[in-house]
Amino acid sequence: MPNEMNIKSISGFLDAAKKTAAKKTYTGRFTCPDVQWTGTGSDLMATFTITGEELADAAESGLIWTDQDVQRGIVPGVDPLPSREISLQAGYPDRRKYVFNEANADEMVEKLLSGDKLFLNPLIWNLRPGTFEAFWDECSASIFIYAGRVYLPDSHHRHQAILKATRLWRDAPRDYPKFKGDKQFKVELYFLTKEDEGNYFFDKNNRSAPTAKSKGYDLTTTDDLSLLAKLAIDRSKALAGNVNRVTDRLTAGNRQVVTLSTLREMMKSFSPEPTVDASELEGMALVAANFYDRLAAIRHELAHLQLTERRRVRDELIVDSAVMMHGYASLMRQYNEDLAKKGQVAANKDWDRRLAMLSAVPSYRFGRWSGDLFSKANPLWQEVGVVKPGSSGDRLTVVNTGGARSECGRILRQLIALERRPEDLGFLSAR
Repeated sequence: MPNEMNIKSISGFLDAAKKTAAKKTYTGRFTCPDVQWTGTGSDLMATFTITGEELADAAESGLIWTDQDVQRGIVPGVDPLPSREISLQAGYPDRRKYVFNEANADEMVEKLLSGDKLFLNPLIWNLRPGTFEAFWDECSASIFIYAGRVYLPDSHHRHQAILKATRLWRDAPRDYPKFKGDKQFKVELYFLTKEDEGNYFFDKNNRSAPTAKSKGYDLTTTDDLSLLAKLAIDRSKALAGNVNRVTDRLTAGNRQVVTLSTLREMMKSFSPEPTVDASELEGMALVAANFYDRLAAIRHELAHLQLTERRRVRDELIVDSAVMMHGYASLMRQYNEDLAKKGQVAANKDWDRRLAMLSAVPSYRFGRWSGDLFSKANPLWQEVGVVKPGSSGDRLTVVNTGGARSECGRILRQLIALERRPEDLGFLSAR
């Protein structure tokens, strides 16, 4: 518990509580209950717990604001300039004027109302010294806020989501039986200057190193595409133990074939929808695993390799590159459609023949060049923007852009669509 001097050193805290007409303690516009203090001096902060309805009431009273000077900001070029400070009470900011991700906030609203587990704590509040009046009541361990504005240095989207969910629930509580207004949220209350609010926002959103997507996807149990990717790994001989589930890059010292983040993106191309019904996950994972294993049987580079061999493959070929994985994903989706149309036996027989066209055995010719289809030296890949000369000009590098991914899929689909005459492809011939 901080001593009185620590609290009184913050400009805005009164020496005594205000009184009502009946000479009783006036608790002000908002009460921060059961406060716990942490730190000393300029590092002093308070934490407490409130409900969704308490937050909504605080917003409705005009207590909670954002300052776009130290938030995501005003859309460049807007004329005339809109108000810099926005009241939370107004709801979602006008996206024509302010930088705000409505889809992100709405996703949180939906999860709140459906009772899904959602990690929104802590909510961040700030009282700028010299701009507020409050009293610390040690007997009740409460802060009574009398005047001023509470600013949000961070967690604006979370506040908007909680406010919208609470308003919807209040209007039609029977429509949202899994949400209650007494849902609790932890608040961290700071006492920062406007300048330090900006520093707080920078530290939380720019300075920290984010967790690799692959690690996040590995840990989550709520993202359907991640679950599908992990199930496919478990059911595939070629992928099991061959996927980097910790970082988003495959370094020279990593012999694994793909990252989990790339595999999840492949599942996005494979799955017709970003959400997959739980009853369909197992079946789709088996299809994805079966396809990948059939492909790896044709191209052994997609299966397990020793580190020296993996390095050689990465130096010479694009067969195991992240950009080509997206090409395989487009084939995987077509394979799944054929399973439904033709049945497993006929589809597998057809696709084994098609995938054989990707083998290293037939030597492909592009103009005067001939060799492995997936060779970096194949001029085709430079022509379609999948490979480009490095900065020094003597080393070819692989491009992993949206356009390059689309080209990989387009070329592979055209190639496997043929049966025995790859020369009909036009840009490439086999011999």
